[in-house]
Formats: sequence, C-alpha cells, structure tokens
Amino acid sequence: MNDENLSKKIKGYKLFAAFFNFRSRLPFKKKSVFFVMTHDGGPSGNCGTMLAAVEKSGYKTHVLKHEHTHFGKNIFGAFRFFVVKSFQMAGAHTIFLDNTFLPLGFCDVDKDVQVAMLWHGTGTIKRFGLDTTEGELRDLEAAADSKITHLFVASEYTKQIYKGCFGLPYEKIYVTGNPRCDELFAAAASGEDIRDKEKFTVLFATTFRETIPGEAPYYEIRTLLRKLNNKNRKIQVLLRLHPHVSHELKGRSEYFMYGNCTDVSSQENLISIMKKADVLVTDYSSICYDYAILNRPMLFYAPDLDYYREEERGFYEDYESFVPGPVFSRIDNLAEEILNLSSDTAKHDLSGQEAFMEKAFAFRDSNSTARIMEVLHL
Repeated sequence: MNDENLSKKIKGYKLFAAFFNFRSRLPFKKKSVFFVMTHDGGPSGNCGTMLAAVEKSGYKTHVLKHEHTHFGKNIFGAFRFFVVKSFQMAGAHTIFLDNTFLPLGFCDVDKDVQVAMLWHGTGTIKRFGLDTTEGELRDLEAAADSKITHLFVASEYTKQIYKGCFGLPYEKIYVTGNPRCDELFAAAASGEDIRDKEKFTVLFATTFRETIPGEAPYYEIRTLLRKLNNKNRKIQVLLRLHPHVSHELKGRSEYFMYGNCTDVSSQENLISIMKKADVLVTDYSSICYDYAILNRPMLFYAPDLDYYREEERGFYEDYESFVPGPVFSRIDNLAEEILNLSSDTAKHDLSGQEAFMEKAFAFRDSNSTARIMEVLHL
C-alpha cells in the first residue's frame, strides 16, 4: 500500500471512528453483539460459526462484511458503512473480529466492552501481522490490535506465535480452540464421509503472494489440469484461491478448459468443501491445520519456496520439516503423486500428521465455540 492510498484510507478510518465515538457516549446494549467479518463472511468461518451460536442464545447481532467496506461513489453504501455500522458497533457489548480492523485504532472503546479476536485461520505457517508490517501501517495495526481484550487460539504453540503477531500479553490470549473446527472434529469423530465415491477429488487451495516472482502456483493450474485429465481415473479438482488473487482468474475460461475443474473460490462454506476432498494440495496456507483434522493426505506445492522464505513473509518454522506432508517444487512431480494417490490412497504415509496435530490443537473435540461463549459469559 503506497503512502497516498494509505493516507486516503486513514481519513476513512478516522471518519468511521468519529461516528463510533459519538455513539459510544451513550450506553452500550448488553444483549447486542457485533461481528466484523471482512475476511470470511461465510457461515463456516470462525465468526460465522460464532454468529450462529450467539443468535441461538438470543442476542441481537449486527454484521460488517467485506462488501460493506467497498461502496465506491454510492452514497447509500457510504452512509451504511460510516454511520449505520459504526453506530451498531459502538452500541454492542461484545465485538467479534476475523481480521485486524484498522478503524478500531481510532475508536474510544468502553472499558467494559469485550473485543474478541477469532482471526480467520486456525494457525499459521507464514509470518503475519506485526511480525511483517512496517512504518505507519504497522502503527495502525498495533493501535487497532491494542483494543483486543480476548484473542482465541487452538493451542499453546499458536499462543506463543500470536503473541507477537498481535502484540498482546499472554493473559489476553485464551486457548479454547477455533469455532470453525467444531464441525470438522464432529465429522471426524462420527465417521461422516461425504466424498464422491465415483471420483477422486483434489482440493487445490493456495495463499496469496505480496509480489509474484515469475510464476505462482495458480499459474500452473492449466498444466496440472492437463496432466490430471484422465477419464479412467475420474479425477476432479476443486480450485480454491485466496480472495486476494481469485479476481485475477475470474472470467478467464482458459484456466478451466478441462472438465475436471470446478472453481469454488466464491463458495462460502469452506468446511463443506474440505469434507468433500480426498486430498489437499496447498502451499503456505493455514488451511492445512483444518484439513489435518480429517486425517487425509496433504501435498504441499511450493515452487517459489526460496523466494517466499527470503523475500516475502517467511516462516516461523523450517517449512519442509514442519508441514504435515511431502513438499513438491515441480508440477510434474505433484501431478504424478496425485495420480498415484487416486489409485491407492493407502500408499500415502499419514504418520507425520500426528506430531502436527499435537502442536496445532490442545482440544480435539467440537466444543470450541462453547468454550469461547463461556469465557465471554455469553
């Protein structure tokens, strides 16, 4: 983000905060809960799962989604964001976040209001937050994150990492598990299996790049689809791109010239998509934490590993030894492994996933949402 764009955005943040601070002079409503769902607006995300639980308990809820923050010259959209949403947020007793909400840094939040960060992922491989940002943007993030009263994580391991990402003391970080994982743990415990028995389903889900060194994983999609286009094996690919990059492929039908690919980037229920997959192909995305719950094969495609490690965000651990599956740098080798798995998934060694699960999850049940509700007295 260049200085000019950031300066313009800061004016908007301050305007939102001005309306928030005006409304905050009045008492907040103890049965009102506000959700900032600007990263994952779907029902299966951390905030989406918590939203359903809070509404079931009888609370009045309001939601701010990504589309509410992009209104262009639409005066009604601007009024909804700056006035309506700021008033709703200022009137809430509890505010849930799935991302760092920068206007919050300028808001005067009442000392009795709970600001609960759920984040949009279950853990992390790549560095993020205050560990990566610099200058004025870092100051903005730090100011916004300082308003967080509760940060919920899935394990002590993640707690150690998130402390630096959000700049919070340990006493504000609670190991409860993540709401989005409840459905996956329930499915794993019950033996639920909604996979298509007539097909072998590959979920291709990658993260974004700040800069693109020549080629990124999604530029190799056509090559992968061509190599997997084997009618006898009936392989289908579900393509799930990060929101920051999915728009680059939107409408470009040449990427989907083979009938074995379905773009599911815009589908909201990611948990349902994961449950349909026989194997996950990812790179540096935290989706591997969620998918590990299902105890199914994971393949890691990292053609730009050295560049990402040295020039982009980098990692908290040694990538090759940390991820719970084999790492591939060439699309040919990745395709070959997928073809082998489609013939016999028993060939894939899942033994490394247990050590990963030990680090990732303090609880292996479907009660994370309930534990968070208990901590917040909701």
